Amino acid sequence: MTWFGHDLSKVIEQMPIGVAVTLPHGAIEYANPHLRQWLGLSVERVLGANLAQFRSGSDAFPERIVRKTLLTGESWQGETEFRAETDEIRHALELACPLHDNTGHITHFIHFLQDIGALKLTQVLNKLAFYDNLTGLPNRNLFVERLSRAMDAAQRNRGGLALLYIDIDHFKRINDAFGHDAGDELLRQLAVRLQKCLRKTDTVARLGGDEFVIILEQISDTSLAIGMVENLLETCCGGYELRGHSQRVTLSIGIGMYPHDAKDMDALLKCADTAMYGAKASGRNGFRLSEPAPKKQYGVA
Repeated sequence: MTWFGHDLSKVIEQMPIGVAVTLPHGAIEYANPHLRQWLGLSVERVLGANLAQFRSGSDAFPERIVRKTLLTGESWQGETEFRAETDEIRHALELACPLHDNTGHITHFIHFLQDIGALKLTQVLNKLAFYDNLTGLPNRNLFVERLSRAMDAAQRNRGGLALLYIDIDHFKRINDAFGHDAGDELLRQLAVRLQKCLRKTDTVARLGGDEFVIILEQISDTSLAIGMVENLLETCCGGYELRGHSQRVTLSIGIGMYPHDAKDMDALLKCADTAMYGAKASGRNGFRLSEPAPKKQYGVA
């Protein structure tokens, strides 16, 4: 490594991240031990090979753009994927920089690769724990966390919020008539429409089956909640294309107001859920407001 001083060479040899030095066209002239071990490759396998051939085929890595950026004298940074000798995908945060000779000409590129596989695994596990796999919406776990936080904020600010409990009318009929794939497609499309109706501060979550809930934060006025629900019904009810089948879909929605209808999470959920079933009993395709939870009566035995 004639382009490095002796001390710097030792540092790079012992660095706990992958380092590769390539020619501008991609041929590897040096790969430190950590990079070789990370990819499970021998020195003979690496030297002279093009760095691009070790990148994951599923990674839309803009090789041409990065090379063009480096040739302008600028560095490039981003998340990339590599394929190890074992065929496993390795995730990295990559920093690539051009190297210049004494005359200022670019002679090599140096690539620093920080393994972020553990971070990626954490992100995947977090997604599984807090997001619905079918729709990508928050699941029950994240919904409970956000509702608790929203109720605490409302209490601190002496404000309120609205909780909407949403159920698709005759969802079972759609599944029975067109199959579960069509039902899943309806859930995905409805999730998209619901999100379009909300503000950035609101949360829509899927509890399971065809049941969705929405937290409308910073709303104390019932009329404001009703206005948003009416807009939601107008946007989300109507025609859906489901795997080649056209289907008109309607929703039943229950509205629970905090703290007017209930003072704790379980009671608020029950209020909104009961109101939703009230909307169904009234003919579906609409909404119903919750009644405040009755006060406990204490008698003398």
